Order: sequence, then structure tokens, then C-alpha cells
Amino acid sequence: MASGKRARRQTGQAGGRRKQTGRWHGSGKGRRYDAGFKRECLRLLAAGMTMEAVAGSQGVSTMSLNRWRKGAGGEPAEAAVGDRQADSREEAPKSRAPHDNIAGLSNTEIAEILKLKDAHPAMGPAQIRAQLKRFRAWRLSVRAIARVLHKNGYRTEHRTAREEQALMRFEAPRRNALWMMDALSLRVHTERCYLHLVLDDFSRFIPGYRLSEQVTSEEAVAALSEAIALHGKPERVLTDRGGQFRAIRGETAFRKFLERELIDHSVSRPYHPQTIGKIESVNRSIQKELIYVREFGSITEAREAIAAWIEYYNFQRAHMGIDGLVPADRYFGLHRRVLDEIQARSRKRAVATQLDTPLGGPVEEVGEALEVLRLMLVDGQIQLRFCGVKAVLGKEEGC
Repeated sequence: MASGKRARRQTGQAGGRRKQTGRWHGSGKGRRYDAGFKRECLRLLAAGMTMEAVAGSQGVSTMSLNRWRKGAGGEPAEAAVGDRQADSREEAPKSRAPHDNIAGLSNTEIAEILKLKDAHPAMGPAQIRAQLKRFRAWRLSVRAIARVLHKNGYRTEHRTAREEQALMRFEAPRRNALWMMDALSLRVHTERCYLHLVLDDFSRFIPGYRLSEQVTSEEAVAALSEAIALHGKPERVLTDRGGQFRAIRGETAFRKFLERELIDHSVSRPYHPQTIGKIESVNRSIQKELIYVREFGSITEAREAIAAWIEYYNFQRAHMGIDGLVPADRYFGLHRRVLDEIQARSRKRAVATQLDTPLGGPVEEVGEALEVLRLMLVDGQIQLRFCGVKAVLGKEEGC
């Protein structure tokens, strides 16, 4: 017990001797740091060091650092007052910390934010944040990005917590469990065209699309067939009540195709577009980012532009609905690997901002196992489905 008290007295004496260095006065909770020391800590923070690194190297708490950084203009008010009282005839030294509302962001980060906004004007602060996290492993706040955009003349929009809650939807448990389809009307020069899109619910990946001059059941079948040829067969397809998907009388070519391929078909409720809200969101994105901002001279030109946009959407556009990953990360089963890499690189923000090489995208279909075998009970019959082939095992006992 005595040795512990002696150690504390020695620590207190050491604290008293440190008073002569000019860094701080007193010891423990009652320390008072001088203005020069505070400015040096703020300079290190502005240079890109993390708060924990500055605290460890300078022997100061992160709570103190945070309080000084929130001082007026990036410089603690008590430090500036101390300078003026020490010598009113000399001009107080200027702080090297940023003197605006985007304090804490490096020039590299600000430049990348503006570069993304210039290249993709429809991107908001949250989308830019997701983009930088996915491809740069930078963890920036939405508010800091919004302040950068405001300072450079951009207007931004924000969703409230209630609006975000309203956007929560059902999500399929795995890829190819549920695909959505919809048709989007657009004008190519003087002609009216239609874009059929196919969307995987789990990953938001677009496995297929088709641009044609007519919106027919046969064109919908062609779009779905091309997607199946590239990425395999879905278990179920969800559509709205459009005539190409569901006829009032008889059967459409689309319904016959699904029955022949043993694919279940679900239809949304009347006047309820929220049921296929994910693909409606993709429709709005391609309209806002491509269709409404570009004039196409021919259908060939429109097809090339749409193909390029879908490639960008699948592999390069971070999606806020899937943890800021790109749809291909999830569709090809690489999302856990990519998230681990982002986590590892973002632990040291100062190092991450100096890396010019973005995080890579998926290159092959590896990862989680896919469902190929299903045991089902349909109208009292026990059915076994293996890779799209149906076998009836018999009737349920008691039916």
C-alpha cells in the first residue's frame, strides 16, 4: 500500500517538474495546456493523423483534442485569449488547422468528392459517401460531404429518418431467388422505345435487359431468356400487372414461358408500385442519370449508352441498400471479402487517403453456395426440383 502511495507522489512530483516545459501545468484531470501545444495538436489533426494517433504521440486525451478542434475557427478560444494576454502588441500566430466548416477533411478527400460530383451530378452526399467507402475505404460523414458540396455551390437533398424507415422492403435471401421485371418507356430521336429490365432482388444486380421498339410479351420473354442464358434460372419472377406479363383473358407468351421453365410468377397488387420498388428505383436512376440528360441519335446509340450505364451500375456504383457495396459484390458472392478489405484499409484513415489504387471489383463467380435443390408441396403434391427440373414424388399423406 505504501509503495502505491509513494509511486503516486513520485508521479505528482514529475508532473510538477513538467510545468517548466511550458506544455501543461499541474497533473491528472487538472492539466492546463498552453496555446502553442494546442496549435501543434490541431496541426497534426489537420495533416491527416487520426485523433487516437495524436493523443498517443502527444500524451493528451482524445476528449481534449475534440474540444480544441471544436473551438472557433479551428483554434481553441482559450488559446487565442492566452496569446493576446501574453503580448497584445504582437499578432497572434495563425493556426494551421482548417478555418471553415469542412475542417478535418484533407485536400485529397475534398478533391475526390468534387470529382465524383462533377462526373455524376445526380449523386447526393450519401451516395458519394458510399462510393468513397467502397472504392477508397474512406469513412467520411454525410454532413462533411454535404458541407463540401454547399461550399462549392451544389444543392443537396436529405431524407428524414421517417422517410428512410418507409423505404425498408422485403429482401430475397440469396441471389436468383427472386427477379423483378419492368418496362420503361423512352424516346429515341422521334421514335418511342421500351427498355425491359431484369433485377435480382437480393443483390440489386441487373442480369439482363432489352431495348426494343415494342412492349410485347415476346420482348419480355426475350429479355428474360437472355438473362437466364448468362446467369442461370431464377426461382421466381415478380412483375407488375402490365399486359406483356399478365393478360386479362387467356395466357401470354410470358406466362407460358415461365410455366415451361418451372419458374414461379408473382404479380404486384393493383396501384401499388411499392411492391416492385427496387426496380422502380433503378428506372428513376437511369432516367435521371442517362435518359433525361442525353439525346440519342439512333437506337444503336441508345443501346450502347444503356449497356455502358448498366455495366457501371452493376460493377462501379455503390448501392446504399446493400451496405454501400456494388451489386456485383453481392451477386457473385464476394460481399464478405470486400467488406473485410474495406474494414482493414479504413482502420488507418491517413494511410487510406494516400492510396491511389481503388478497391477492386468482382472478377469471378465464387463465394456462397447456390440453391439447386428444392422440396416443395404444391396442391397436395410433393415435388422435388433440381436445377429447374421437376419430379413429382407423390401426394401428401391424408390429402
